[in-house]
Amino acid sequence: MRTAKTMGIISLCSLCALLIGCNEDLPPEERVEYEDVEAIITETTPEKHKVHGSCNVIASSSHCLDYIGSYWQNEEFMRLNCEGTGGGGGTFSKDACPYTEVGGCRGTADTIMETIMWAYNSGGSPITPEVAPYEQMACNANPAAQWVLPQF
Repeated sequence: MRTAKTMGIISLCSLCALLIGCNEDLPPEERVEYEDVEAIITETTPEKHKVHGSCNVIASSSHCLDYIGSYWQNEEFMRLNCEGTGGGGGTFSKDACPYTEVGGCRGTADTIMETIMWAYNSGGSPITPEVAPYEQMACNANPAAQWVLPQF
């Protein structure tokens, strides 16, 4: 039996999947257009873009995920997501990811589920200057994502 929390996670993940291109496979009467759900998923909190926690997998895969959208204010959701990150689980923290000059892939910007997956030139699979342009292209190929650089 699924709990309300599980159903909420499944619903939000399904919604995000629809927004990044799975919609085309559905019959027209079942399709969800962004305009139909924009008011529900648009971030409206005053602390917009605040990092609520992070999942560090730099040692294994040279990445770290910042949880930004208000959905991620729930520590349990962040911890559960982090356990499945990087193929074996990452290290959860209530702090932001460490600084990187490489950049990161910002997903579902300005929504309640916004994240940034930062890339690092260290760790288990370094994103070297030769590899970085390909990581950036892969991010930008996703309609719900955009490559960003750290801003200070």
